[in-house]
Amino acid sequence: MKRNLITLHDLSSEEIFQIFDLADRAASLAISSDAKLTACYSFEGNSLRTRATFIKALFDLGISPIELPNLLKTSEAVEHLAGYLDYWFDLYVIRDRNHTRMAQFAEVCEKPVINALSSDAHPCEVLTDLYSVRKEKGDLEKFKFCVLGPPTNVLNSWNRLCQILELDYVQVIPQGFKPVEEANLSHSKSTGLKDADVVLTDVWPDSFDNRDFQLTLEDLKIASSDAWVIPCPPFNIVNEIHQEVIDSPYFAGYAQKRYLYDVQKALIYYLTN
Repeated sequence: MKRNLITLHDLSSEEIFQIFDLADRAASLAISSDAKLTACYSFEGNSLRTRATFIKALFDLGISPIELPNLLKTSEAVEHLAGYLDYWFDLYVIRDRNHTRMAQFAEVCEKPVINALSSDAHPCEVLTDLYSVRKEKGDLEKFKFCVLGPPTNVLNSWNRLCQILELDYVQVIPQGFKPVEEANLSHSKSTGLKDADVVLTDVWPDSFDNRDFQLTLEDLKIASSDAWVIPCPPFNIVNEIHQEVIDSPYFAGYAQKRYLYDVQKALIYYLTN
């Protein structure tokens, strides 16, 4: 049965941990050369980390990547696009802000579609971040997660992931914003950061400029002493996170993103087998 990853609701908790187990042995994952698989990739905007690691993973798995720029920008109906392209491709990796059109395309495709970023979700990024926590810090059930800031595609995905895995988390959002799902919600930064083990931030929307929601070292005094802060790059040290946090031991570090390759390689392998 064909499977997609458009939002994290496309995966069960069991499937997420299956992907993590595959990521643990990413270096040895391979697809038979006899399969001769071909992937279509289309990346809107200036994608760096996600694009680089997906293309490397495709090559290393023996899947031929072909770029079709602006795949979903055409006025052609999605069922017509899929009707033709499915003859030539075995997988689609798409980054496009139009989440609805991407989801519609995935619905009519006969081949798997991976959301490499949309306006609503960034599932691969968030899966990788959680995998890095598990890999470097241990049992996920021991930790409190704080999702901090106005709802974005990244923080929406964190909300979904924490609910699917039944993790201990608080989503702290400013007054006036509506979360993707009403659960474990607070408007108090101190409530979310109290004893937090992992703190997640994302770039603020252009419409938001409340510096009370910037994460600072002072804020982290009430978090766990060995808390990890994972800002989603490219992060803004004027808005959502202060430079002093990046310079501190709380920052999970640039190496944390090396697992993008492992998780995305595992995801491709999982969806094409």
